[in-house]
Amino acid sequence: MASIKLKGRTVPLLYTTYEMKQLQEEIAPLGKIQYAVLGQNPEDEKDDSLFGGPEHLSAVAKLIRILGNAGLEEAGEAPDLTDKKVMRALKPTELVEAVNACTRAMNEGMATEYPEKTPEGPVDVTLEEMNKKKEKEA
Repeated sequence: MASIKLKGRTVPLLYTTYEMKQLQEEIAPLGKIQYAVLGQNPEDEKDDSLFGGPEHLSAVAKLIRILGNAGLEEAGEAPDLTDKKVMRALKPTELVEAVNACTRAMNEGMATEYPEKTPEGPVDVTLEEMNKKKEKEA
């Protein structure tokens, strides 16, 4: 699980459908979140003039708060992060790595697990279940 250090505290980061919804409600629609947290102009990806601006910093704080509180809650800890606590704990030079950690958590949350391969090739779980059902009926 991806994590981030905030003032010496290791905060696990978790991304599920619930956090996806929160991010869209608090930051931007799904297709525009990346621009907000990277400080990029959505109309021109090469324009990073928004980096470090108030909207960018707010988006990063919300991203870390949402994913961090989810991770803390999942770990049985108090989800006590606030935007202010996150911004106070982050040094400006740590912004890029913080966003990268959140991106790793989001990638982990979006990952699909596939069954292991057999010598005959990948396992098709659905097909196996259908075949088992047919065998029972026969």
